[in-house]
Amino acid sequence: MILMMTSILRQFHFALLQLLQSLFEGFFSLRPDVYHYYFYPLFICLIIAIGSAWNRRTYKLAVLSSSHHKKQSYVDAFTSLNKQNFSLYRPATSADEEIVFMLDSHGKFMYANEQALNCFNRQIQEVIGQSVFYIYEQLGIYERRWFQDIHAGKESNQVMKLMGYDQDKWLLIRYRSHLDDTGKIKRIIATGNDVTALMGSDTLKNFYSGQDQLTGILNQYGMFEQIKQMSDAMSAICFVIQVQHLTELINYYGHDVSNQLLKNISETLKDGAEPSCLIARYTESKFVIFCFNLSIDDDALKSYLARLNRILDLNYQIGDLELVVDQRIGYVVYPYDLKSVSEMVSLADIALSHAIKHHQKIVRFQEDMLVHLKHNIELSNKLKVALDEEKIEVHFQKAIDCQNHEVVILEELARWTDNDLGYISPLEFFKVARESNQLLRLDQYMVKKALKAYQELKQRTEFKQVRLTLNISPESLLNLDFAEYLDEQVKKLNLRPEDICIEISEGTFINKLELCISRINHFKKMGYLIALDDFGVEYSSLAVLEKVDFDVIKIDAHFIKHIDNASNQEIIKMIRRITDLNFKEMIAEGVETEEQSQKLQHLGCHIQQGFYLHKPELIE
Repeated sequence: MILMMTSILRQFHFALLQLLQSLFEGFFSLRPDVYHYYFYPLFICLIIAIGSAWNRRTYKLAVLSSSHHKKQSYVDAFTSLNKQNFSLYRPATSADEEIVFMLDSHGKFMYANEQALNCFNRQIQEVIGQSVFYIYEQLGIYERRWFQDIHAGKESNQVMKLMGYDQDKWLLIRYRSHLDDTGKIKRIIATGNDVTALMGSDTLKNFYSGQDQLTGILNQYGMFEQIKQMSDAMSAICFVIQVQHLTELINYYGHDVSNQLLKNISETLKDGAEPSCLIARYTESKFVIFCFNLSIDDDALKSYLARLNRILDLNYQIGDLELVVDQRIGYVVYPYDLKSVSEMVSLADIALSHAIKHHQKIVRFQEDMLVHLKHNIELSNKLKVALDEEKIEVHFQKAIDCQNHEVVILEELARWTDNDLGYISPLEFFKVARESNQLLRLDQYMVKKALKAYQELKQRTEFKQVRLTLNISPESLLNLDFAEYLDEQVKKLNLRPEDICIEISEGTFINKLELCISRINHFKKMGYLIALDDFGVEYSSLAVLEKVDFDVIKIDAHFIKHIDNASNQEIIKMIRRITDLNFKEMIAEGVETEEQSQKLQHLGCHIQQGFYLHKPELIE
């Protein structure tokens, strides 16, 4: 109850700030110069004043709620701090000492109060318009996880150590985003306090001791502190080892077993590495072996890799359990693969990602991996701008009933042409969206634009009875918030759910069949249709049909391309019988020739989609 009251008060406080800000911005929209130079500072002062009152009113609730956090035990101190109530740290300083600054969505300063400027040792003119990362890097702060969290729709806390004062200063900064009416980040507000006095607390003390509390080896902080001292090394090797599927192990066997497993792995790594090597726990499921000034000729490398291969093949005995653990390794060699020791962990991590992606055990970093990464980063940034500026277009492809030549369905397809990179395949930019935490936003963007275009098209005689199919990624399908977003957009445009068909690829069901069925039933209860896309190629199709309440089966283009194959023809006949028996529809995808179209009609498949009948286009 106390936590609920605290949460409600926080939401009220946040809503009040947004309302006040909107009033200011609306009133001075005709004179932005007046707003920015005179009333914007006034608004900031108002934030601080309300924050001060908030602290006084909610401190008792926060202290009472702290009992819920006492028994938390996290290996990573940052994780612990992110979980805890920020109000618990407020009593360490007065409200007048609160640090406040504002950033735009790209991380550039829009405002900083006197306390923030004092901490950064900067004048206001040196900060406004400057990147927060530039300021942070000047202070020796390189952690950017908070920025990724903000753009993933989360709030985030960051502990930072400022050096160069009479004594080291420790700040705890809380970041939260303000969104505009479309749900895009308008600005980021950061508030925080000097928590130097709290450095005796166990959570911070444990992390900055440099030792991992579970395994006893170095933690992330301790590892990087050691690496800093070895910047003049003549040679070095860095291995990053990933324990695959740790979350599943925890869920299945529990924390006691998984914790013991991690302890055993750390002991195995210590026994297998050279005595002079650093062994560290980098993240919850990653370990690092960092060796300095060892021989790095070909024979030595072969010896190290052979030793690591033996470690990868080990099974681990935990009580009565014998666990087979899937581990992958990425590594980098200095000075052959890079020019700076400080970059070795991040580049070995890139090699590890390559090993996981390509199902390899051990992978050495190559320069082209970095080129590929830079391309993905560039594409990720361009994708964000394209979404902001609505540069991604919605094209439609018609599915046509070949018996009467009427359009039955319009399928929504994403198309993007960048000014610099040209046409970008949907497969590529959806992959980048997934890797950069922009997939949900991309799906929502496409749904919103497709529904709006569909609403306009339904005014035409040709499309009055036509239904719309939406391509939804598996991640969004399993997200209940997305279902509510879709329904909200449909109602806003006065469309009927029974005219909207959600396409689900068979690959969605792998390892998540029951959860998928639950989400599909949720959509069905709201009135939406379900189409099984790419049917017959990825999963046990009949197992899906038995459990899923579908409305349409879309036969994969592979069967159409090879329609002369007798077994493929029998498969199409079988699907037709299933759909006829259940009073469902069948659509053939990828029809590219007249011959294919005629053979499909002969097999009883009359609703067809493909380049022969209609190429995807922007229908205006």
